[in-house]
Amino acid sequence: MRFQLLLLSFFTSLSASAKYHEPDLSIQLSQNNDEWVGTFTANLQATEEISFTADIDSTGYLEIGSGYGVMLGQFYTEAFVSYGRADFIDIYNAGLFTGTALTQDIMIFANTSHEWREYVFSDWLDSKANREWKNTLGASYTINQWSNFSYSFTHDRELTGSKSYYNSQDVTLTLKPKWVEPYVKYTFGESRVSPSDRTRTENSYEVGFNLRF
Repeated sequence: MRFQLLLLSFFTSLSASAKYHEPDLSIQLSQNNDEWVGTFTANLQATEEISFTADIDSTGYLEIGSGYGVMLGQFYTEAFVSYGRADFIDIYNAGLFTGTALTQDIMIFANTSHEWREYVFSDWLDSKANREWKNTLGASYTINQWSNFSYSFTHDRELTGSKSYYNSQDVTLTLKPKWVEPYVKYTFGESRVSPSDRTRTENSYEVGFNLRF
């Protein structure tokens, strides 16, 4: 979810001025591989540069985060940190996002982050914290004022344990009426459907919609 909010901040910074001090609330309902998940998100643009986010989904996963974003020439750049908590795992994340508009309709973006995953009962389970380096490159194309298409390639590399790496690709089509944004996303390769998932899923799909108010 944090990555989706980074994209939203990026698009807002290039297309319109942010609504400082005015919370942005949204509800997402999505189906992924026959499982429905609801997510409530709050985003506060505290100043022109600083933002705070919080979201919780119906599986019980809670995530809070903060970012500091500025325009560096033609590039929107944001440094961010986040903390997520599921039933038996704590997830810490720190990273950097950047993006720019190539044309009025085409935008490109990149994201890199370092993630720590610590299990709540690690002492009992004799399980050490896992560290991962996560990288994403992508592009977004505005088809018209009502629809958007995006593609991203992600490379995740484990820095502990087996030190394996995983590649995945996301293809997303989003329709953009005024209040409701239905979308469909297909992921090729191995990825975590939710940050709280302990294992990765091979090839997954997601359909849903966002309500913004």
